[in-house]
Amino acid sequence: MTTHHVRAGTKQERAGRTRNLLIEAAGDEFARRGYSGTSLTRISRSAMATIGALTFHFPAKNDLAEAVCERGHDLTADAVEEAAGSTGPGGSALEALTEVTQTLARLLEKQPVVRAAARLSRELPVTADWYDSWTPAVRSLLDRAHRGGELERGPGTDPEIVGVLVACLVSSLEVSAQRQYESPAGNAWSVRGRLAEVWEVLWSGISRTSVSSGSDSGAPGPSSPGKDPSVA
Repeated sequence: MTTHHVRAGTKQERAGRTRNLLIEAAGDEFARRGYSGTSLTRISRSAMATIGALTFHFPAKNDLAEAVCERGHDLTADAVEEAAGSTGPGGSALEALTEVTQTLARLLEKQPVVRAAARLSRELPVTADWYDSWTPAVRSLLDRAHRGGELERGPGTDPEIVGVLVACLVSSLEVSAQRQYESPAGNAWSVRGRLAEVWEVLWSGISRTSVSSGSDSGAPGPSSPGKDPSVA
């Protein structure tokens, strides 16, 4: 009986590892080629699994896309939650918002499954929409900044309008991440460098107070928008 349970547990662990490898390989494939250009054969080869194993875990291509979106959504939501609370309850909401966008930049730059989730959320009506993993935190921080007087009072700094600007910023980061991924090493398309450029425009229009993010990445906060953190 004990041997049977050990074997069942080992088989379950092996299946879990295979599923994770398939999701990781699919993340790279979907990020690179999008839904229509993705090949299940390439995914199975990259994961060193058979097509039979792939279809066992994911009977349809859409099932695999949903799993990738769920993984990317969860990774992003966890990281954003931590970033949003980085300044504490009484800290600067704009500083926390800066940390959130820097976190999104790092994820898009380093995590293929996050890039894939972002791309698939644009291409498909997925259940775990990537944008839902970070937009609530952005709205909450902007509301807090507005109530706390960190944003200039006026029609151009309404939290909803600034939220649209931040969404445009993140879209720019996504494009930069994709171009950096597709370009040869040494190409100037730096995701966090692009973040620096866009912050310069964004914060010069909406921020009343200068806030420094203090991020380890060196990515700029509103007080130092022009610094490219990709250059060491």
